[in-house]
Amino acid sequence: MTDYLADIDPVGMNLLGIFGLLIGGLALFLLGLEFLTGGLKAIAGSRLHSLIGVLTANRFRGVLAGAAVTALLNSSTITTVLMVGFVSAGLMTLTQSVPMIMGANIGSTVTAQIIAFDVSRLAPYMLAAGFVLHAFGGRELLRQIGRVVLGLGLLFLGIQLMGESTHPLRTYQPFIDAMQDMRNPLFGVIAGAIFTAIVQSSAATLAVVIALSGQGLMPLEAAITLILGANVGTCGTALLASIGKTAEAVQVGVVHLVFNVVGVVIALFLIPQMAEFVRWISPSYPELQGVARLAAEAPRQVANVHTLFSVAGTLVMIWFTDPIARFAQWVVPKRAQAAKRAGEPQYLDESSLTVPALGLQRVRMELTRLGEQVFDIVQRGSQMVSNGTMEEINRMLDQDKETDRLAFEIFHYIGQLSQVPHSEEEGQQMVGYTQVASNLESISGIVGVTLMSVGQQRMNQPVDLLRLREPATTAFTDAVLRNLEQAIRTIEQPDPEEVAKVVDAKASIDKLAATARQVVLAKLRLTDKTDVVTFRLAMDLIEQGRQVAQFSRAIANNVGALHLAKG
Repeated sequence: MTDYLADIDPVGMNLLGIFGLLIGGLALFLLGLEFLTGGLKAIAGSRLHSLIGVLTANRFRGVLAGAAVTALLNSSTITTVLMVGFVSAGLMTLTQSVPMIMGANIGSTVTAQIIAFDVSRLAPYMLAAGFVLHAFGGRELLRQIGRVVLGLGLLFLGIQLMGESTHPLRTYQPFIDAMQDMRNPLFGVIAGAIFTAIVQSSAATLAVVIALSGQGLMPLEAAITLILGANVGTCGTALLASIGKTAEAVQVGVVHLVFNVVGVVIALFLIPQMAEFVRWISPSYPELQGVARLAAEAPRQVANVHTLFSVAGTLVMIWFTDPIARFAQWVVPKRAQAAKRAGEPQYLDESSLTVPALGLQRVRMELTRLGEQVFDIVQRGSQMVSNGTMEEINRMLDQDKETDRLAFEIFHYIGQLSQVPHSEEEGQQMVGYTQVASNLESISGIVGVTLMSVGQQRMNQPVDLLRLREPATTAFTDAVLRNLEQAIRTIEQPDPEEVAKVVDAKASIDKLAATARQVVLAKLRLTDKTDVVTFRLAMDLIEQGRQVAQFSRAIANNVGALHLAKG
């Protein structure tokens, strides 16, 4: 690579070759960033939900949560898109999301601080060590650590390639003039915003700025304008993610845009002061002169500018959380929406597919919702089986179809999650949640088949199941319902005692089933044909109740294996 650059005529300037190396270095950087982000997601994914959970306490903890999640995900864009999904699903209010978005801007500066280190000489060793760990690591954690190290190696190699590709431009006057033009704040902001919107990564913009600064090609004032533009351009992805979502979700994108634009507008008037302050707090090398000194000092100064802008903007605007939220609500007023059908998912959102740990949390919440629908079907079906009209039974069958539809959406979402790089533990959760959804769907199917069969036979023959309502049969039905309710509760809140109650109830439910059979047999005279039909229906109902209890135990066992074994 160096030989190739040495052959470039500094007068004629092989601009095509330089451009090729520049975009090649950018591609390596983005690939490294993808490896780095994927590894960090896998390592920290299980902790993300608990981190996000602290945001409801107060605005300052919300900022910390946003910064921590973004630092772990290595992308403020992903964090903001997740906020769009959370608000869209009703998991947080718009006001709660504002501090998270502010914190995301701070968290994104971690990447800039990392890439400002001049460790390009270590890149080959990082690549080698990362590859060995990723390819041959015996444990999942080691493989993901290897992925992170490999990503860092690619990231620094990309920066090195971009820096060396632009080295000949030091003597190319048109390019030097263009960099001086970047001192024009408006021009620099627009250029930074457009480039960031195209590559959908403010980190990539910062990498290019640092690479140019490292060659002494970009004055700090020009770098500041590009950084400010990058903060505006990164809002585009969140706004795109909110298209087609609820008004509240669109408001999150507006909050992100307002926060960054207001901060940029204020900073535009303070560029000289920011530059002087950053030069004062950053390492200096007075023993160097001219371009050499600029190349040595500028990368860290660029990273510090980004951090200064994000932290200062948050410190100022954190006190205006409510006004910012109200402004976004005024810009995008809440619109009346048609109520979702029971079969339409409420929590499954594409934004969470980028982080399997958070996507699995969405699946768990949707499974709880499916479980509540199934419980309602079983409870109402147990009452309707004896005296429900065909019209009522048909409505229940329609409800059963909705649960089938919701189960299908859950299966499909888990399938999409399985295509995203994930840890072994997350893969086990996907399998377990698929089994839970299948068990719930089976319970709903049992009720649907029973209602259809019993309804038709009651209409065709004078069968009276009401006379079989005795304390023993009622006790059996109540025990099955209670067992199912407990099983569904374990999905939402895994608890070893609740799981044990569901599993240990087998013996008592079997005993109640046997007692119910004896009561039914004693109540009917099988010499009567109608009694024979009634007896068969009653026996089927008892057996199907036992099947519901069996599926309830399977749900609890799955939940216990997924969550409680880790404790």
